[in-house]
Formats: sequence, C-alpha cells, structure tokens
Amino acid sequence: MTPKKISTAQLRKQNRNQVFRAVYDAENPMTKQEIAQKLHLSLPTVTQNLKELFDECLLAYAGTDASTGGRKARLIALDENAYFSVGIELSPKHIRYIAINLKAKELAYERVEHAFTNTSEYRIFYAEKLEEFLNKFHLSRERLLGVGITLPGIVSEQKEIVEIAPVLHIRRMKLSLFTENIPYPTFVQNDASAGGVAEWWNYDGPSAMAYLFVGKGVGGALMMDGKSFEGQNRHSGEFGHMCIVPNGRPCNCGRRGCLEAYCSTSCITDDLGLSPEEFFTALARNDPKVTAIWEEYSDYLVTAIHNIHMVMDCDIVLGGSLTPYFQSQLPYLRKKLRERSFFPDEEDFLFLGKCEGKANCVGVALHFIAGFLESI
Repeated sequence: MTPKKISTAQLRKQNRNQVFRAVYDAENPMTKQEIAQKLHLSLPTVTQNLKELFDECLLAYAGTDASTGGRKARLIALDENAYFSVGIELSPKHIRYIAINLKAKELAYERVEHAFTNTSEYRIFYAEKLEEFLNKFHLSRERLLGVGITLPGIVSEQKEIVEIAPVLHIRRMKLSLFTENIPYPTFVQNDASAGGVAEWWNYDGPSAMAYLFVGKGVGGALMMDGKSFEGQNRHSGEFGHMCIVPNGRPCNCGRRGCLEAYCSTSCITDDLGLSPEEFFTALARNDPKVTAIWEEYSDYLVTAIHNIHMVMDCDIVLGGSLTPYFQSQLPYLRKKLRERSFFPDEEDFLFLGKCEGKANCVGVALHFIAGFLESI
C-alpha cells in the first residue's frame, strides 16, 4: 500500500511538535544544533520553529554551552510555567485543589474541609473557592489551560452524566451541573481513572499497568501504552465493586460483598474512630486489636490485587491517601501475594503510587496539559 502523503501544513505542524517535544523531553537544556541532529531536521527548519515557540513564550534561554573555540551556543529550555492547569477533587468530606505546570510539577495545593451535598450552594462554593485559590497563589488566569473536576463515580461523557457515585449518593446527574459555575474550559472524570493517568505519567515500567485506588471509595484504571483502557461501556477498572465475598457486607452501591466494603479507608479509620496515622502507629506497636483488623483488611486487599494480576498479568500500582502508610507494609503485602500466587517465583509486581493522596486531582489536571502538548 502506498504511504499516504501529508500536506505541507501537516508537515510543518509535525516538525513544530517534534522540535517542541525534543526540548520538552530533554533532561537538560539543548542547543539548536543538538535539536537539529536529534531530529534529523535542517538547521533553518529548526531555527524557524524555535522562533515561533520563543514568540509564544514556551521556550527560554538557559545560558550557553561550553565553548569549543568559537562563539558559545545558547542553551534552550522549556518555560515550564508558561501555562498551567487546575485539578479539583470532590469527595465526601473535603475538596482538593491543585495547580500543575507543563511538566506536571505542583505549583500550588490546598485542601478544604467541606462536606459534599448535592446542592447548587455546594457547587457555587467550590467554584468560588477556585477563584480564591487562583488569587491566593497569584496564578494568572490568562495562562490557565483549564480546570478538571474529579469525583468518585462512573462518568459517561457520551451521555454527559455521572451515572452513579455511591459514596456521594448521586445517580444520573448532569455533568453540566458540576461545571456551570466555572468560567474556564472544564472536564469531568472519575477519580480513580484520573489517578491512573497521574501514576502513569510517573511510571517507568512496561507498557501496561493496573492502578488500584483505595480511598473512601475503591476504584482503579487500566493503562496501556499511555492511554486508559476504558472497555466497551467505559466501565473498566471498577475494581471496588467486584465481589470478593458473596453475600458479604453491604456496600454503598446497594450490593453485597464488594471490595469497597472491605478495603475502603473507612474500614481502618472512620469505623474505628482513628486517623490513618493513629491506626498505623498502633500497628507498629503491635496493638492486638489493630493488628487483627490489619490482617483481615490486608487479606482482602491482597485477594483483590492477586485477582487483578491473574487477569491482567501486569504491574499493579496501589495508590490513594494511605500510600505513605503502606510504605512500611509493602514487604508484608508482597509476601502475602507470593504465598497466594500461582506463580510464586515471578518478580514483584506490586508498587506504590508516587502521587499519594494528590493523584486524582493531578490526573484530571493532566487532561489539559496532555491536550496542550498535542496541540503544539
């Protein structure tokens, strides 16, 4: 089959994106000559594209290269803060705000204690807090790419609704209600799917990854070659509502025996009247009651992780607000997985997320960063 020819305009856009990504992906600033050599493009082509990118304030000079006897070549780097995006995470008891730059580095973060209610007053509240957040951290609205909103529910972009969010007690709610008070480009996404995007951004393993999010709700995402695998009905990764105990504990979704009913953070915090820090401090002291609860909790968690791995045969990243506390328990969890595994000699496949409790709002903010990078 004869390769499809691309137009001059398409070629120019392709070259422009290649030049930009060469600088964006580089660990260190580059010279114009290094960019041309890396991309196998002519120096005039690189020069013209660099000029356009400088004119748009996307690049900046970062000193000069070491002299080789002639005029020192100027080093070129990304202006990471040229644009930014914001992620908002809605949860039962609090709201998180984060601003990230073009390299997904945190510019500002704030957590607001405010219980979720399905009311216009609540939606006005978090929109007003967004404006306060931008003002507080001196974030220019002219450089704001967009605002992502993430929540613990199944989001249908096609139907433009949140189909169900058990922990928020909402069903079939229009997406427009979540965004109507925000005067910027917006995007709404399931929290665990957003968390998977954030963890994939920081992941340097093989081409597939399963993300298991443990919070007040339990969910997840499947990432393949940099993209979320959402399934035929966009329901993939709903690990929290797979049954692990038939006719077991009641779940917020109305069914019984779901993973969420056994591994929600509430099971080891709210239900016991403890904070995560208090629970894991007591666990480190070998408190008998806490130790027994942890053994049961970790059994269910390991069962879920094992089942996901048996189906997907890929690395599993465990994330959520408990990630810092799971660090000391990772060897224990891996040991239990090896004992349960049908393939006990395989290498460790369980890893902890790097974004901890901020993964969801980072991930939904990345929607606009990724879109911007593709548009260059």
